[in-house]
Amino acid sequence: MKKNKIKTIVIEDEKEDMDLMLNLLKSFPEIEVAETARDIDEGITAVSFYKPDLIFLDINLYGRISFEILDVIYKFNIKPKVIFTTAFDEFMSRAFKYSAFDYLLKPVDRAELGGTIKRFLSQTEQVEFPESYRRFMSVKRKLVFNTTEGFEVAEPDEICYLSTVKNKSYTEIFMTDGSKIVVSKHIGEIYAMLQNKNFFKIHRSYVINIKYIKKINRLKGKCYIKTENVEYEIPASREKIKKLKEMLTDNTNKNS
Repeated sequence: MKKNKIKTIVIEDEKEDMDLMLNLLKSFPEIEVAETARDIDEGITAVSFYKPDLIFLDINLYGRISFEILDVIYKFNIKPKVIFTTAFDEFMSRAFKYSAFDYLLKPVDRAELGGTIKRFLSQTEQVEFPESYRRFMSVKRKLVFNTTEGFEVAEPDEICYLSTVKNKSYTEIFMTDGSKIVVSKHIGEIYAMLQNKNFFKIHRSYVINIKYIKKINRLKGKCYIKTENVEYEIPASREKIKKLKEMLTDNTNKNS
């Protein structure tokens, strides 16, 4: 008897990551990609129509968190296995609350994907949280940013600040060594990746790493950031300066 294939949907907003995943999945004849989707609404429509066995689901879709898809389809008792893919790890514990089968770091590695699919085929049971968490955290935490030429990799601690450019469709990422990365993502999407990693939105167009603050000038509306290699002067709104001071004061009191 011919074994049924695993009906699969890939949901990913970045073209490069989508192409990579589809390419990798061609190596696994057991997997049948029934449909692809690039945002929350497309994802809900595709899953509701095809009712797949398996979803490869990017966590961040155009600045929205893809758990929204699962919240909707679960109401209709559609519960496929889910393999989350992401370039950052702050949503990992929440992902496993949605009974994630596994969790892959982007850019997805062929060997890691192969191991996950092998486990899926052999047992179709989700990986135990501690095992998968240890495996995932063994990879050094980095952020992956797609660029026109490929992708750039950076550690959060190496980022000084973010700045919006070109009508908010691009973001400049200024690094501690003085270099700059330009990515085609809204600053809000990148800020979401950096939540709980010492970053603060000091202005509607700027996000700073508070680790490198040298001083704040409230009268001039300026924030000064300094590392061993560079020094930056950044606009700061008075309202945000006040909130930053409150936050830093609270942290100092908690640690005292």
